[in-house]
Amino acid sequence: YDPCCGSGTIAIEAAQIACCIPSGMRRRFAFEKMLPFQAHVWTAIKEEAASAIQPSAVPIFGSDVAHRMVDFAERNAERAGVAQAVQFRGGDALQRMPPSEQPGVMLLNPPYGERIAAAGSAGRSSAERMGHVERAGRETAQTEDGGEFFSQLASHWKKNYSGWTAWMLTPDLKLPGKMRLKETRRVPMWNGPIECRMFRFDMIKGAVRERAPKPVEQGAPGHEG
Repeated sequence: YDPCCGSGTIAIEAAQIACCIPSGMRRRFAFEKMLPFQAHVWTAIKEEAASAIQPSAVPIFGSDVAHRMVDFAERNAERAGVAQAVQFRGGDALQRMPPSEQPGVMLLNPPYGERIAAAGSAGRSSAERMGHVERAGRETAQTEDGGEFFSQLASHWKKNYSGWTAWMLTPDLKLPGKMRLKETRRVPMWNGPIECRMFRFDMIKGAVRERAPKPVEQGAPGHEG
């Protein structure tokens, strides 16, 4: 489940893996125009791969606060051949409840830096935003704009996503502390020019402690001593 799915990349690729759909199966390649390309051999390879495609054995979900992005994600899933294997919905990640009764896995590349500061980036072109990130690297992405968002997200998860595992790709190396969550794994990665970490958080249900009844003192009013 990707609660910040955007155009649906993570959920769609997860669905392709679950359905055993090879990457790039529907695209054309430049080598098809080169000699000595043998069309019948390539066709046989694709047919063999297509015969291995199967329905997903697991439910896959994605959601985004922007309904426009949900529309994009649905269309992208259709083009990728996994429209029946992934479900997209609109909804705020800070409010949306688990999409399934059974605990599962969340994987997200959440909005950060300029992506989360919508007001500050609304007037910039995509080229300007990308150029700014490339120049400043991780420092640009590690702004404080998303501090409150991630704190609220952690509270929402701890309250409503007991038993789930969350994997988050982020350039903020201090994110676990801001979320007040202890990561169980951290994997160094790069998102283009930005140094990142993939953090794993296990949402463990806290024990519910019931207060024991107070003992009745001898000689208390209404009781015999």
